[in-house]
Amino acid sequence: MAGQRKKARIEESSSGTAEKTAAAAADEALPALGKSVPAKDSFLVSAGTYERILYGLEGRFVGSTLTLNPQFIFPAHIGCIKAVSAGGRYLASGSTDEIIKLYDIKKRVELGSLHEHKGSITALRFHGHTHLLSASDDGAICIFRTKDWEPLKVLKAHKGPVNDIAIHPTGKLALSVSQDRTIVLWNLLTGQRASRTKTPQVGEIVAWNPSGSLYAIAYATEIQLFSVGQPEAKSTIFSRQRILCVLIVSYEDKDYVLVGCQDKRIHIFSIGGAELASVLCHDNRIKGLSGVDMTFPDGSVHTVAVSISSDGWVKAWKLDDLIGPVSSLEEPEKTKAIPDLKPEPLAKYNADTRLTCVVASNNVF
Repeated sequence: MAGQRKKARIEESSSGTAEKTAAAAADEALPALGKSVPAKDSFLVSAGTYERILYGLEGRFVGSTLTLNPQFIFPAHIGCIKAVSAGGRYLASGSTDEIIKLYDIKKRVELGSLHEHKGSITALRFHGHTHLLSASDDGAICIFRTKDWEPLKVLKAHKGPVNDIAIHPTGKLALSVSQDRTIVLWNLLTGQRASRTKTPQVGEIVAWNPSGSLYAIAYATEIQLFSVGQPEAKSTIFSRQRILCVLIVSYEDKDYVLVGCQDKRIHIFSIGGAELASVLCHDNRIKGLSGVDMTFPDGSVHTVAVSISSDGWVKAWKLDDLIGPVSSLEEPEKTKAIPDLKPEPLAKYNADTRLTCVVASNNVF
């Protein structure tokens, strides 16, 4: 780390102070993202670990071969890292030590830390490079402005720890799931709760599809998929294994659900809930999935899916290799065997540590 670095430290505040801060913000809205950033010829993989280390790997082609090379290793926390997110040049990590650490990944320096929560950090999500949302075991969700790292809002609606949050692609809405068995829809333009709905089980993961037309709520061994504005689930995915991570991707104008499980596999599901295929990816449980668009050497743009595991390996997969072989399949009959795909990863890197969370982002500053 640089010897002299700017600290963006925000001390813990009482709820009264948080309300004054929110009022002073005058209901500042999160600006909607414009057109998506063009895919670049490189990407950054940031991964947290049980050993409190934050890894940064750059994915880049050398000739026709994709490589994953270390860019930074930060001794980030004094507790297990549970969440990581990237937005532009900023990187944030959250831990069981109740602290959010901030980094400038262009300059490779630590910016400081945020101390707004009073519980383990469970989820972090950037909206573009302008705002950061954080969730915690304390039941609160905080909105920070990256310009000065001011806490604009403290959102409180859950009566238990918040397990996950997901921001709509427009930046106008967000969803959160909690151990209190509820899902909350937030209006981010006003910082107010729009609705609060009971869930049949504890929601552990929530995710939007790339277009924002549907969202998924993942439980221990089930995933419910909802169309926006519809109270009933349009389909349900049933997993034979413990679900640990979910990534909804778009391939040839259709959405698919990639599910990382305890059985070391990525299971590929249609939006209708049918399992299309599975891939044995790792030697231990899959702890995280993330996707990023990348320009390949021939000029074509493809989505790269990044998986991490407790086995210490980071692997990058071409989405065409995962979904291409089954994209033309009709909904298979339940009596038919699920295809077992055997694609080779584009690249892999052994961090030789127990990985816990991951985010893949364009190398754009």
